[in-house]
Amino acid sequence: MPEPAVRPEHPSTTPPPPRGPLNRLRDRRWRSPKLPEPVRRLPAADRPAVARSIRKCVPPTDPSLDEPTLALSAFTRDQIRRYGWLYLLPPVVLLVASAAMLIASRTEQTLGTTVILIGVAVVSPASAARRLGRLERLEAAIRAGDQGGSPPPGRRVRVPSPATAAVAAGIVVIASGLWLQWDARHDRHDWTIEGPHGAFPAAIAGQAPLHPRKVAATYPFDALTYRGLAIEALWNSASVTAHRISPAATYWRLTRRDHRLLDADLDPATGRLLLVWAHLDPDTTYTEAPLEAMAVDVRTGKVRWTRTISTDSDLLDRGSTVIGRAALIPAENLTALDPATGRRRWRLHDRCDEAPAGTIGRTVILRRECPQTGVLLEGYDAATGRRLWSKNFASWWPGREHAPVLPVKAAGLDGNRLVVWTLERQAVYDATTGAEIGEHRQPVDADGKFLGAGENKAFDGGTDYGPCWIHPPRDLRKGICATDPVSGRRLWSFRFPGAGETAQLALPVAVAGGRVYTLTSDHGGEIVDHVNVNDARTGALLARVSPTFPRPDRLYGIHTAAGGALVLTDDLPPASMPHKTVVLTDG
Repeated sequence: MPEPAVRPEHPSTTPPPPRGPLNRLRDRRWRSPKLPEPVRRLPAADRPAVARSIRKCVPPTDPSLDEPTLALSAFTRDQIRRYGWLYLLPPVVLLVASAAMLIASRTEQTLGTTVILIGVAVVSPASAARRLGRLERLEAAIRAGDQGGSPPPGRRVRVPSPATAAVAAGIVVIASGLWLQWDARHDRHDWTIEGPHGAFPAAIAGQAPLHPRKVAATYPFDALTYRGLAIEALWNSASVTAHRISPAATYWRLTRRDHRLLDADLDPATGRLLLVWAHLDPDTTYTEAPLEAMAVDVRTGKVRWTRTISTDSDLLDRGSTVIGRAALIPAENLTALDPATGRRRWRLHDRCDEAPAGTIGRTVILRRECPQTGVLLEGYDAATGRRLWSKNFASWWPGREHAPVLPVKAAGLDGNRLVVWTLERQAVYDATTGAEIGEHRQPVDADGKFLGAGENKAFDGGTDYGPCWIHPPRDLRKGICATDPVSGRRLWSFRFPGAGETAQLALPVAVAGGRVYTLTSDHGGEIVDHVNVNDARTGALLARVSPTFPRPDRLYGIHTAAGGALVLTDDLPPASMPHKTVVLTDG
């Protein structure tokens, strides 16, 4: 027989621990006059067991709690039936809202939201019906236990009720909508990459060609060349292809499904290819804003990053994008991105038209045309976008009507220097500060004819190379000259051998590997008849070749001289097919 509990002689004067606001609110709910009398009379210690039975719809383990459990179950069923409209009205509203959203917008994200709303509309009334059925089964089980009933022998296979099946179906629908939402919010690649095939091709030769007469390859497009690759990046195309020059083969191809290419640029120092795309509307087959910038590693064909350029227009001038110390996209307002990560560094917001001239060191050079100031040449910090300097060259044409819009050419020199020139004048500035290093007028003859190279110049290191007029003892002859860009002092000159020989009209000069390449013509500059190769230091003629072009009547200019090849491009519209680009190598 157990011993009686030992009671203290003096009751403890310590007050019971305070009950929190949630406990006080729960006690008040259990004492609500709306509840049945057996439920209100429940001791506080028995309330959790009854609540658990109602929540899980299982009979209580203590038979003395059957009566309050039955009363609370009947009360709950009555409340569900009385306020059943609360389970029906929201689903109807959700279905109407989902239909309106689907009609207004057909995007994948909207479709995901619509599917979620439909799933909620299914689960809400089905859960109420399922709750009623479970409570009814609970009451039947409690009454069967009171009458001494027992379940039939053997294992009973329980078939889910229609309400349970509807709840399960609604949960599946909600999960599908959540997946559509997740899929729409995450970047999904709409491109495929084929390749690269084989090892990365080496340059065609270890040095610049000495006798560039052999046609190694021709292409029906303007090619961006990098070592042994010719990159096909056509406007409004859905793909970009890197072709091996020798032997001819496809190295890799990037193809997009829902975008079209607007512009491309290549950084030969890092092998980064900048591509700017516009989304293609499948209904109208026209491109639309916003634009998307993409960086591709030319060596592997892998996409390094993509960034959306916020703009309301899909217009972009071909050849206007630049990648170097920054990736520059002049779409409405100029946007500067980090070339390695694609993170936006800065953006210009004004009414000026910007045309990037390139990057020199850590400075971005912009050619801008503003309504009040005309044409400007400005330098910006490549990392922050802070304007470092601004120059207007209207003073070079004093008193002339179109001086504010004077067209100027700009190029980079070694030593962080910028050279700016027109047919009449030339100046060199510090690219970071804009401080003038030197300025001079272009040379003229006795008749006032300018003897400089005009627009067709090439710069290598600290020397200026270009076509020029040369004063021989008896007459004025055309040739190629090297000058100091700061002072204008002529370092050397070379007369073209032919009596009527002149420089090609379109981009006739390039410098590579200590050699100066000049395209010359015996037919007024419209046909390339010769390629002269001069020593860049002394001007001595190293070679003179007459290459055989697939279409000799086309106007070819020098695109680039790199990777052991001289790359020429036909600039006359329409493009000469299939010989738009010609690659010349030693032969």
